[in-house]
Amino acid sequence: MKSVIAKGSTVDEAIRLGLAQLQATREEVTIEIVQHEKKRLFGLMSQEAVVKLTKASIEKPPKQEAKVWLKDGKLFYECTALEKPMITKGLGLKLFRNGEEVEGTVTIEEGDEWEVCAEDEERTNAVWDVALDAQKMQAILTIEPAVRRRYALPDYPPAKHIRLQAEVDVQVDQTIAYEDVKDKLQQLHIVYGVKEENIKEALQAKEKVSVIIAEGTPPQEGKNGWIELKIGADQSKKPKMRQDGTVDYRETEVISSAQAGDIVAVIHPPEPGIPGKRITGDPIPARDTFPVHVQLGNGVTMSDDESCLIATQPGRPQVVKRGRSVVVSMIPKLVHRGDVDLSTGNIRFKGDVEIIGNIQDGMEVEAIGSVVVSENVNRAKIQAQQSVYIYRNLINGEVVSGEPKVIIAELTALLGNIREGLTKMMAAIRQLTWQSKLQEHDITLIKRRLLETKFRPLIDAVKQYEAICEEKKERLDESWLQMGKKLHSSLLLDTADVRFPNSLVDLLCGMDELMQPPEQMQPNVIQLSYALHSTIHSSGDVIVSGKGCYNCNIYAGGILTVHGVLRGGEVYAQKGIRVKEAGSSSAVKTVLAVPQGETIHIDRVWEGTVLHIGTKVYKFIEPKRNVCARWDEEAAAIRFDNY
Repeated sequence: MKSVIAKGSTVDEAIRLGLAQLQATREEVTIEIVQHEKKRLFGLMSQEAVVKLTKASIEKPPKQEAKVWLKDGKLFYECTALEKPMITKGLGLKLFRNGEEVEGTVTIEEGDEWEVCAEDEERTNAVWDVALDAQKMQAILTIEPAVRRRYALPDYPPAKHIRLQAEVDVQVDQTIAYEDVKDKLQQLHIVYGVKEENIKEALQAKEKVSVIIAEGTPPQEGKNGWIELKIGADQSKKPKMRQDGTVDYRETEVISSAQAGDIVAVIHPPEPGIPGKRITGDPIPARDTFPVHVQLGNGVTMSDDESCLIATQPGRPQVVKRGRSVVVSMIPKLVHRGDVDLSTGNIRFKGDVEIIGNIQDGMEVEAIGSVVVSENVNRAKIQAQQSVYIYRNLINGEVVSGEPKVIIAELTALLGNIREGLTKMMAAIRQLTWQSKLQEHDITLIKRRLLETKFRPLIDAVKQYEAICEEKKERLDESWLQMGKKLHSSLLLDTADVRFPNSLVDLLCGMDELMQPPEQMQPNVIQLSYALHSTIHSSGDVIVSGKGCYNCNIYAGGILTVHGVLRGGEVYAQKGIRVKEAGSSSAVKTVLAVPQGETIHIDRVWEGTVLHIGTKVYKFIEPKRNVCARWDEEAAAIRFDNY
């Protein structure tokens, strides 16, 4: 109950004010008059009326709600006129309404009879097996242990909607014996590499597992014979960097050299591998190893015990590997003191060239080996099959390092055609010799007749090969020229070949080795201090160690490194780019490109610089620092990371 005391000039006014405070009507309260109003003469008020109003609280009947609950395995429910409870059947139990089993979610109707019971105990038997891989190198035990599942009904409190789910008690029975697994291994003839601890661990598993219980030993591969270069093998020597950013190449030996009598390389015999063993006990032989086939080039001889190679003339050792064959030769060195200009003429040399001076306007220097220039290259061209080092600057020039790819590609294509024709001709000669007994001079006549008729294109291809070698001999390695001589003596001369067909088989093997891409043990590089308005093409790395390069076109088959500024022009590097600064504040067009999978690092990049990674292009719209750009395979876009 709630009471208030109200005052007013009259009793009625006090009651009205009290009802307003209680927010009630006159019928909802009891009224007690505490004091009536009193007036003096002339209508003056002497005391106010006072009343006490009491509002009695009215109890509302509780609201009825539909509900359902589970207690001690029995289902109870209550329905109302407006609501009906619901129940959802879960796993591990059965639910019946009026004797019929129900599934899913159902609404309870007044008068329904409900019964709930747990599912019967479930048992699954153990399942296991041992499997071998195709190579019999592993045995895998897969076990799914025996399991017992017991279901029980928990109590659920009253709710409008309950979701019944039985509680599950899972027990694992270890019914697989260790001896059973061992018997299975014996049936499969597994006798090697058995892992006893893994078997015992798998037998204790409480869920399905797959465990390697036997493992073979793979063979350890041996090593083919190889050449160890003793002079010029240390590529870790680096020129000294001056304070102004230029390089002092005189502080190290850029091109290693040997004198006559020096040991230039050691021949290592092959190292056999160690056989392996399968889990069935069968041995796995290691792959055969082979000795290196050493071909002696110019200026090299072999020691009496055939363990090392000795220089017979001064120069730089060169090792070129094709397959199992290695060609070792001494590259002679030409030292030109003074500038290369009109008074000296162009320089073309089969070896290394060192220019102690400048290369002036319009001049050319070509070398089978490497080229070193101690001063500047001004509006001139350098072409070397190996490395190029320019101590100072390259201005409006062109530098090419690496084999003459166009010539080599043309000769390789010709050798492919010659090989195909030669193989067919040998098959035709063998077929004729099987049919009749022929003398050596008869075979020579048949070979000549076939070359003049059916295999005439073979002679034309050999002559074309010889013509290219003669025209480009100053730019070709000796191995290509020697192949031309062998083709000429085998196919164009009429002399009897007492070693036929072995001589042609040897010729085919030599052609196969020559057509393989050569593996240079000393990687090619172009290194210079500064470049302006120039073209640089290297089959290996390009290093600009000084102030940088401006408005240049650069191709690097390896990595491009610019320690200074890369401003203007287009550059491409097969194995990535690292630049200190790219572009300019005036947005000079500068393009850096790498193939998909490689990375571009730039310490500082200006607006307008363009990156190409694979086929994707990105143009900077504002300056940035510490940029690392690479291809993101998942996003199929260029991704930028800070470093």
